[in-house]
Formats: sequence, structure tokens, C-alpha cells
Amino acid sequence: MLIILSYDGLEYNCVKEFNCKNLTQKCFGKTDIREFSEPRTMVIWASFLTGRNMEREVLAHKDIWSFRINIRDTFLSSFEKWMAIDMPALTQDIKKIKAERDLLKKYFNGSASIEEFDALIFEHHRETKQKFFEALEKDFDILLAYFNLADMIGHLSFGIKIKMKLIYKELDEIAKEARKHCDKLLIISDHGMKALGRYGDHNTYGFWSFSEEIDLKNPKITEFRNFIESFCKT
Repeated sequence: MLIILSYDGLEYNCVKEFNCKNLTQKCFGKTDIREFSEPRTMVIWASFLTGRNMEREVLAHKDIWSFRINIRDTFLSSFEKWMAIDMPALTQDIKKIKAERDLLKKYFNGSASIEEFDALIFEHHRETKQKFFEALEKDFDILLAYFNLADMIGHLSFGIKIKMKLIYKELDEIAKEARKHCDKLLIISDHGMKALGRYGDHNTYGFWSFSEEIDLKNPKITEFRNFIESFCKT
């Protein structure tokens, strides 16, 4: 089984600084996302899934968070048995995203605390983690799971190193468990994060790693489709 862990906002420098061996795997590096005008989450994940720049299509949608791609237009269509857990532009729970972003707005207008925000994000993370761990026990050709913990917590707390170290430890442990259940593990992020005081914002590169030695320098996020489909059983 090929497993893909899609980690929103996973920062290359934090992975190295916090010594996350399960995230770096055999080889790792940065992705090139300079083809996009801005490092927008939905745009980059849609482009990752389809293997082409989806910026124009996503931004033309009235509500980008409800933008959806047909499975047949993604790399998943090349696999017989697949599962995608909470993946943006594909299977993500819109109600959860709306709840998270509404609470983020309330924090900035002073009507919600950071503790309330963190509690909601961790609640959603635990739900996704449970679904993923249950899926690990099943038989798939490819299993794709999305976690937004580093991104959502990072937006309000990226400048708090001790807090982010705990977040990265959690994501490292998920990768460790995933590796026990698969032949190959690809870890990918849409973008990294940079500190703005205690807060965090998207930067202009992403992160990737693979469980085997491969020759990828600074691949574009749109180049991974061919790489992933090369593991399809014929």
C-alpha cells in the first residue's frame, strides 16, 4: 500500500530543527510552488491532486472552500482500491472548515480565546486521526489522509516554539504509525510557515519526503501525480 500524508503548513525548517526523523524518512526536501501567485491552501492541494495548475479554476469559484474535483481528474483514478480522508477539494468536511474559520475570525475580533480555538482544532484533528488509524487496518492500494494541525495552530502560535514542537511531535508520531502499515510513504505539504510575531503566515515553498531514496531536487507540486501513478499496480 502507498500512503500519502498531506500535512497542511508543514515547515521544512521546523521538521529539521525538531529532529522529526519519521517526517524526514530516507530523503526529503522543499517543493517549488512559485507557479502560483500566492500560496493558497485550496489551490495547491487541488493542483497536487490533478497534476496541473488549478489556480484559475479554484479562484473563479464563488466559495473556494467548497470547490470540488471529480475523482476521475485526480491520480486516485489510477488505483483500484483507494481512500481519501478529509482531503481539500475532494472529501473535506465543509462544516468543519467553516467552524474553524469562523472561530479564527472571532479570535481576531476579540470574541473567542486562543484556548477555544485550539480546543476545536484538536477535536477535529483527533477525529481525522481516528479515521486514519482505522483505515490503516484495511486493504487499499493507496490511502490519502489530510491533517491541517500544523497550519491551523501555526496561524496563531507559530512563534511559540515549545508549542509548535509538540505539534510536530504529534505529526511525527502519525508518520511513524503509518510507516508500519505501508510499503511506501509519501509526506507532502502545500506550503510552509513563517513567523509574524507569535502568529504565522504561509511561505513560498512546501515540504516533501519519501520512504525510499529517490532523486527529487525541488519538484513542483504538480509533478507528483506522475510519480504517484508510477506505483499503480498494472
